[in-house]
Amino acid sequence: MNKKLFLTAAAIPVALIVPTVASAAETVTVTGQNIVNETLTVHQLPNNAIVNAYQWYYLEKVASEDGSKTSTNKPIAGATSASLKVPVEAAGKTIFVEATTTDGKKYQSEPRSINQLDLAITTPTLEGFSTSDFVAPGETVKVAGVTVTDKAGAKLTSGQITYSYQWFYQLGEGENSFTIIEGASGSTYTIPKDAIEKGIKDIIVKVKAQVGTSFVESPRSEVISISKEPTDTLSNDIKNLLVNDNKYNVSDIKSFEEKIKALESKYQALSEPAKGNVSNYAVLKRALADVDLINKLNEKVDKVGGISDKDLPAYIKEIEAAYDKFDLLQRSLDVNDALYTSIKNLLNEPNDLEEIKEVRRLNLAIVNLLSYSNGISQYVPSDKDSLQGVVNTIEADIAKLSQNYRGAVQNQTILNEAKADIKKVEQFIKSFDKLSSNNTPNKQVTVAKSIRSTYEKLTYKQLKLVPDKYGQLLTAAESAEESQIATLNNDIDSYIGDDIYPINPSASSWQSHVNNVARMVKEYKSLTKASAAQIEGYDSLVTLQKDLKTAEKVIKDMDAYQKLSGVTGVTESKLNSSYTNTLKAYNKLTSLQQSLVYNAQEFLLNTPKVSVDGKVPADKAAAEALKADIAKFADVTKFTFNQLEKAVDTAAQSYKKLSSGARKYVTNNYLLTAAQKDITGVKSFYKKIQTAKEETDAAKQAKKIESVQKAYAKLPANQQHLAKEQYEALLKNQIIDENAPNIKQLNDELATIVSNDQYLVSIDKINTLSKQYSSLSSSDKKLITNYDILKAAIADVKKAESFMKTYEKSFNSNPSTVIKAFEKLTSKQVSLIPSDIQKWISEKQQGQQQTNEQALTLIESINSLLVNGEYIAGLEDKVKDIRTKYDALSAQDKKIVKNYSKLTQAESDLKKVADVHALYKVDGDEAAQKAWQSAYGKLSKKLELLYKNMYPQDTK
Repeated sequence: MNKKLFLTAAAIPVALIVPTVASAAETVTVTGQNIVNETLTVHQLPNNAIVNAYQWYYLEKVASEDGSKTSTNKPIAGATSASLKVPVEAAGKTIFVEATTTDGKKYQSEPRSINQLDLAITTPTLEGFSTSDFVAPGETVKVAGVTVTDKAGAKLTSGQITYSYQWFYQLGEGENSFTIIEGASGSTYTIPKDAIEKGIKDIIVKVKAQVGTSFVESPRSEVISISKEPTDTLSNDIKNLLVNDNKYNVSDIKSFEEKIKALESKYQALSEPAKGNVSNYAVLKRALADVDLINKLNEKVDKVGGISDKDLPAYIKEIEAAYDKFDLLQRSLDVNDALYTSIKNLLNEPNDLEEIKEVRRLNLAIVNLLSYSNGISQYVPSDKDSLQGVVNTIEADIAKLSQNYRGAVQNQTILNEAKADIKKVEQFIKSFDKLSSNNTPNKQVTVAKSIRSTYEKLTYKQLKLVPDKYGQLLTAAESAEESQIATLNNDIDSYIGDDIYPINPSASSWQSHVNNVARMVKEYKSLTKASAAQIEGYDSLVTLQKDLKTAEKVIKDMDAYQKLSGVTGVTESKLNSSYTNTLKAYNKLTSLQQSLVYNAQEFLLNTPKVSVDGKVPADKAAAEALKADIAKFADVTKFTFNQLEKAVDTAAQSYKKLSSGARKYVTNNYLLTAAQKDITGVKSFYKKIQTAKEETDAAKQAKKIESVQKAYAKLPANQQHLAKEQYEALLKNQIIDENAPNIKQLNDELATIVSNDQYLVSIDKINTLSKQYSSLSSSDKKLITNYDILKAAIADVKKAESFMKTYEKSFNSNPSTVIKAFEKLTSKQVSLIPSDIQKWISEKQQGQQQTNEQALTLIESINSLLVNGEYIAGLEDKVKDIRTKYDALSAQDKKIVKNYSKLTQAESDLKKVADVHALYKVDGDEAAQKAWQSAYGKLSKKLELLYKNMYPQDTK
């Protein structure tokens, strides 16, 4: 076996051999030493030889048939270069090289004899065992070192050496008498577990090395003895740590700890296989862990003095729980129960009568935070600060109770709700920080709207905690725009009219009117939506603003004409064109727009003069008469529609009969043309009136009349005059829609459905009002200024109806759910709940808040089961009695018994002790006794004492 990882070949220096010199010109000369692993190299070639190939050979003697020996050449595989590293196989052989030229000639060197190998090997050394004296069963011994060299000087490599091993053990009492260990032929040997039993006590190893065909065998190694002595001693020391399975052999924990730590050090010094011989190491490992647990718990007890009063109960409970986990074996380390006594002295079970008395007082104080009136609860303290003070006092008193008694305080939900309500009220009051009298009315109303939204979400109990001054501030802020609304309505009313604008503008007052209208529009836009809804005539104001712009253009054109008429040299045609165009623009204005043109009368009286040149026509007189008739069309207000239509038709016919020359004398023909357009416009408008008249459906007619009204408002002033008679007749004879909504009545009703955060109407009434609103047209809906009241009411109805569903579903089976839902309703939402239901909820709520004396008494009984961490005598009967009383409690009362787990723990502990007792057999065999002892040993200290108290005969 080749073990070059563990062994090293070494070489020794040798003398240099002088190479053979060729005696003839036809030979090849080679240099180098004739030693294995040395390099032979072609040094000299024959003259004129061009060599392209080499081959090295072994020169061997071969026996012939007649018995004589002849020489033969055997090629050395792979040796085809000018140099050759002498292989191991060449040791003791003769070699030469043959060189071949390009023309096929061959030349040979003189044969060279390679030195035979003369191997030497050192004594093997061993390692892998725990001590210098012994090797333990299970440990593995290995050959750590052996060196092979060539006495003749060859430099051997590890890869050229092959090793084989054989292990032996001493047989009998003979000195240095060893026999082979079958199968032990590797560089390592694992001592069998039963080696000593089989008689294998002293072992050696021999190593053989082979290099090529040469062999060498090492001297035997030193004798290694096999023994269990170290592990046997350690195992015995560990065994002595125990008196029995449930008790350590300890009189002083400190010395015991030093002892087990020393044994642990010895164990860790062993090799892994040797550790395997220590079969009871688990005992030592357990002892180390148990000592550590005892020490840590002792340290924790020593630190009790540095624990705060707040954390002390939980800290002591942790100590008690940790000790309770110790079994009998672990507790045997607590010499003379020193640790147990220290812990016992720390325990103080909560059974103080004063604390129970305090719990009862606090229960009553919490219930007295609320009062009930007309089925609605509210806090007895009248404001949030007073309530906060009472809550803080109660919570501080609860904190003074021991942990178990804190849980016995009932109705803490009331406290939590009170704190939540205080926080809500504080947030509400905080929202007033954004409200300032220095803000604009619009800003005040906007902020007030946000505050009102929060206010609407307060429950009745929360609402009662808000000081009255904040309600007054809110109302004042919401009314901040009222004076502005009244002023703006008066201003708008002074500017708008039905047929004419009442402002009677002039050149000097014109701009002030324009500015006033712009101001009123701006003020309207600055109002909140609710306030803007109270402004009357805003649409007319916007129309006025547009009419001012339209009229101003005509005013400027009239002023331009007047100026032009005063300029000397202006042609008649230019002046006449300016007048005619301006007049046309004026006639297109509505009557309202014309009322704004303050310079119209002066313009109309200043008609341009028109000269007529040329031959005087025969019908000149007729033309002038026609001109006089047409001049009357300048003021159509003196005509009815029928009169004007007839007069215009007559004038048009007369005009057609005039000669072309005579027509020139009718210089005001533009008035006839304008009148004809007015007649056409009115006829078109009459068609709209006729369509509206023919409609028999009141609602549809109302829409068509609305369209007629819009069209009439856009008619020029002359056409409005001519159409007025039929227009007013249409409005007068409009079909009355008996089903048409009464906007004013709906607005008035909405204003009265709520007062002082209470609805004055039923859910059905609110739903009816909602349906009325929904049936309105989109334009009518805009007229409902109290829609916000309706919107809030609809939302409150949904909340109230949702609550009623909860009430009907759960009041009998789960009243707590209904009470919680009722508490979340706002004051207005509560007012929608029937009064008898409010009363039933109030009674149920008060019934659930009564203190339970039975539960408190039961808490005391459960706490009395333990005294300083140890169960009382007669535990079993006491536990049965408490169990019977607890099971008789209601589900709600059971929740009050926060120390119920102590009862179940006592029941569990009684069962554990009974189970261990069931294993006890007075006349039992060893197995039965062992089973009982094992179970008994696992009992905690508390259960051990309980066992001795209940079954004293078992432990005698």
